[in-house]
Amino acid sequence: MAGLIDNTSYTGKDTDGFFSVALLTGDTKSKVRLIPNAKSTVKMGSLNLGSILQADSCSLEGVGAYTLAQKSLEVCDIAIKVPICAKDYEANYLSESLRAGSNVDENFPDGFVGYLLELVAQQISTETEALFWKGDTEGSPASLCDGLLKKFLADATVIDVAAASPALSKDNIISEIGRLYDAVPDTISDKGKVVFFISPKAAKYYRQALVAANPALIAYNNGDFTLRYIDIELVVSAGLPTSDMVAAEPMNLWYGTDLVSDEKEISVVTDPTNPKQSFIITSFKWGVNYGVGAEIVWYT
Repeated sequence: MAGLIDNTSYTGKDTDGFFSVALLTGDTKSKVRLIPNAKSTVKMGSLNLGSILQADSCSLEGVGAYTLAQKSLEVCDIAIKVPICAKDYEANYLSESLRAGSNVDENFPDGFVGYLLELVAQQISTETEALFWKGDTEGSPASLCDGLLKKFLADATVIDVAAASPALSKDNIISEIGRLYDAVPDTISDKGKVVFFISPKAAKYYRQALVAANPALIAYNNGDFTLRYIDIELVVSAGLPTSDMVAAEPMNLWYGTDLVSDEKEISVVTDPTNPKQSFIITSFKWGVNYGVGAEIVWYT
C-alpha cells in the first residue's frame, strides 16, 4: 500500500463526542471508576489506618499505624483502521448528494462520515465492553488486553463462588444470585454501593423468574426498569460470559484510557494513488484493573 496522506481531518460536527461514545458508553464502563489520560502505567495509592481508637488519658501516646501501598493499572495500545471504499456508497446514495465526477477526492455523501463515525464508535464500545471482562492476551484467539476475569483468576484474595450445575436458568437464577449475595463480605455489604454485574442472558432469566413468581408484573412493568435483588442493583453487562456474575463496589473496578473527548485524534485519510479508498484512522490506550480483591465476589 502506498503511503497515506491525511487529506481530510474531521474535527468539527462529524466527530463531536466520538470518543465519549466509543470509550465511555456501555453499562459496565459507565459504572466503574474512570482513570483518564492513562498513557502507560498509572500508580493507584491506597491507605489503611488500622485501629485508631484508644482510651483518653493525659499522656500523649500514639495508637494505630497507617499502611501505604500502590497498585498499577497498565494500558495497552489499540488502533482503529476502518477502510471506506467509494464504490460501496456510490451505488447506495442519491447522485445529487455526491459531487460531480467519479474520482473526486473527499467525495463523501452528505452525512455519510458522521453516520459511519457513529457506527465505529458503537462498535468500539461493544468490543471494549467485552475486553473489560474477557480480554486474555494468552487466549485463543488472543485479545488485545487482559480483562478483569483473567486478573481475578490469578488473585487468591478474590472471593470465588462456584457456578451452579446445571448452568444458570430461569428456574435457579434467584437462588444463585442469593449465593452471590451471601458471599459479599461484611466490609462492603452495608455501605449501599455494591452492585451485581450479570450477563444479558442471566438478566433475561431473572426477569422470567420475577414474572413466574408474580404474573402481575406483566401488567405494570412496561419499558426499562432497574433490576434489583433485595437492596442491590443488577447491572446488565454485555461483556460477561453467560454464567458469570461479579459483585463489587463499582469504584473498586478501574478502567483507564488516554482518550475521552479529544476528537482531533480521528482522521479520514485517502490513499493518494487510489482516491476511491479511504480509511478512518485513530488509536488509543486502554486497560482495566481493580483495587481490593478481597472485596470482589466472582461467581464462575
